[in-house]
Amino acid sequence: MFIKARKSQLAGAIIVLCFCCSAGFALDPLGSASDKLQKGQFGIGVDYSDSDIDFKAKGRSNLAVYNVTIGSLVGIQSEKQRLDLDGVEVQKAYANLGYGITDNLEAFLRLGAADADWRDDGDTHFSFGLRTGVTFYQKDALRLSALAQYSWVQTEFDSLPLTTVVSGTSYPLLMSGRLSMHEIQIAMGPTYELTDNVSLYGGGFFHLMDGTLDLKGSATTVGIPQFRYDLDSSYDIDQVSELGVYIGARIKTANNISYSIEYQHTNSADAIAMRLLWKF
Repeated sequence: MFIKARKSQLAGAIIVLCFCCSAGFALDPLGSASDKLQKGQFGIGVDYSDSDIDFKAKGRSNLAVYNVTIGSLVGIQSEKQRLDLDGVEVQKAYANLGYGITDNLEAFLRLGAADADWRDDGDTHFSFGLRTGVTFYQKDALRLSALAQYSWVQTEFDSLPLTTVVSGTSYPLLMSGRLSMHEIQIAMGPTYELTDNVSLYGGGFFHLMDGTLDLKGSATTVGIPQFRYDLDSSYDIDQVSELGVYIGARIKTANNISYSIEYQHTNSADAIAMRLLWKF
């Protein structure tokens, strides 16, 4: 509880989190809903995606106020907060290993890294994913398939520049913290072979995402008395549950190597993704 003499000064203490971001998270490469690995056949390759996504978070911020001049704790203020995180960009790169369980069912393991960068602050961390695809209809050049995939990614921040406003005065705040996210994509659609080497694919998909965001930072006022404001915030990412569409093209070369590039879109996310796959 605050000392009464300080209540008027601290009543206006709010945290303004200006996430004008250009960083990276969300939407893994889909590819053709099935890569058509035969039973017992392996596939190895590389997946890459670059996506922008908007999402919201809710949680609680704890603001501890210290009188530096006399070396004492003035009080602690805790309040619920919501964040609007717009324009978050995520870059992911995976090495993947696939196996044909049957002629129409396959599974992939993805291991790689994701890079997030808010205001030129961020780090590249380990990421992994799982993917499975099934072909349930095929006639001539047309194939209908479905897939499901899961991914987890985490990034850390060392000096994210934000602002705390106390009694109408703004103070710069360098925050450190961690962002962790889980994603699920379920897609279904056709693949059509224009030629022996060129295919078009696309369809619709369901995207589910949630996660956590933890931030810590400190700011010190000037003048006498001097105060220090320590902020410790924890947020839960609001669960994103949306429908989207995707379209792409795949080119086969010799030696069972194929390349694909695609575009994905939902109401809150856009992504460009690429895949390279070698079957053996």
